[in-house]
Amino acid sequence: MKIGFDAKRAYHNQTGLGNYSRSLIASMMKQFPEHEYFLLDTGKPLFLPYFERSLNDSGAKWHYLDVPFGGSLRRTFGWGRKVRSLNLDVFHGLSNEIPLDWKPGKTRSVVTIHDLIFKHFPETYKGIDRWIYDRKTSFAARKADVILAASHQTKEDLENFYPASRGKIEVLYQDADPNFQTRKRPEAVARTLQKYTLIEEPYILCVSKLEQRKNHLILIEAFEKIKDQVPHTLVLVGGAGDMESQVDALMTKMPGRLRWLRGIDPDELLNLYDGSEFCVYPSVYEGFGIPLVEAMRRGKAILTSTGSCFEEIAGTAATYANPQDSQQYANQLKRLALHPEERSALVQHAKEELNRFDRSELNRALMGFYR
Repeated sequence: MKIGFDAKRAYHNQTGLGNYSRSLIASMMKQFPEHEYFLLDTGKPLFLPYFERSLNDSGAKWHYLDVPFGGSLRRTFGWGRKVRSLNLDVFHGLSNEIPLDWKPGKTRSVVTIHDLIFKHFPETYKGIDRWIYDRKTSFAARKADVILAASHQTKEDLENFYPASRGKIEVLYQDADPNFQTRKRPEAVARTLQKYTLIEEPYILCVSKLEQRKNHLILIEAFEKIKDQVPHTLVLVGGAGDMESQVDALMTKMPGRLRWLRGIDPDELLNLYDGSEFCVYPSVYEGFGIPLVEAMRRGKAILTSTGSCFEEIAGTAATYANPQDSQQYANQLKRLALHPEERSALVQHAKEELNRFDRSELNRALMGFYR
């Protein structure tokens, strides 16, 4: 087969959808090198030597197609024609969209819809952005041959908001980046903890961008209730968002006990996971929640929220609290902090839950959809 990918995110996003796109493309090429692959981009890609090396080492025949004219606008309104000219068998839109000039023909279309956050939290988006996301999602729901939803939560949202998607949706989970399956490196962990002055104190890790939906204020309020009863520091890792100023202000109230680390590279993130006692993910809504799988891959117990997709993804590997109830979160934080046997039980459960996220099995399912 000749398989094409919208690889813009793979070449231009350092995290999130970029990680998803790079991992999927590289692992599919390695597992199925007998096919021919076409990676479409808008030009001027980031310098990504690891990604390039993984593609070259896959053994598959692949092509990088620089389609720069018009940039993102051309990607939306011109790539349909480009794909038709390539005579592909399948084209996969990896980030919620297929080109708006898509026409039915020999080439079949697959689109991954990660979430519908803009529908649940419209106030966090500009009006023009909501309009664009809605139009692209609506078009993909109507025109794509197969829609891959990141979770049953996302599938349900699609069916509710975009009825044209019904009957075409398949749920296909994600795995963490392959680096999360490498062995632990105690010396490297120690260096990272020394760098961030965490070497002598236990800490609870929360990996998440500082956005309203991610619910950091409830988490911090919960931690403040128990900070005098546990020895732990609460460490936030993630980029700045619309809650940056509020979190900065709260850190001054708990000097040394509440930390926000930003600009963390992938190796340091692994080490911070490994050095933590357990992880907390207090978000209110996600389409998937990749930090849950990351924590499971690194052998960490998890505290996360009820509702949305969290119980679907973490299953028995996590304990749960109402995301609107800081006292519930405080009780669960304290319990995990003071009872290592409960953390150990959750880690044991994670080994079973991870079977659902086996990358080779997910790739086999994806190739089945392509076929």
